[in-house]
Amino acid sequence: MTEPTQPQDVRGEDIKVKRSVKGRRPQFFDNAEIDKLHGMMMAMATEMAVLYQRIDTMERVAAKKGVILREELEGHVADAATESEREVWRQKFLDRLFYLYREELDDRMARENEAQYRAFLDEISE
Repeated sequence: MTEPTQPQDVRGEDIKVKRSVKGRRPQFFDNAEIDKLHGMMMAMATEMAVLYQRIDTMERVAAKKGVILREELEGHVADAATESEREVWRQKFLDRLFYLYREELDDRMARENEAQYRAFLDEISE
């Protein structure tokens, strides 16, 4: 399975596309922070389930071909290029994990910037 392609600008650099839901987010718990933590926990559980299934599948396919991976995996040491690729993945994972907090911060910053902009306009129009 291939990952979806990221939109790029004319220089070939990735364009950050803000994907957010407009409107109020449904609240299931009395405390909105618990809802956010629940969302983070579900994102992690989903990632872990997918990873478990993928690792299990790789080990089973390898075993059918006579390759025992479990023992080899225990002693494996990653090289610098692998660590770099893993760091890119880790950052994308953290972006998904902290999505709700980032959205709230973005909304708050937009409101504050709008208020500052209006105050500035009021100040210079006097």
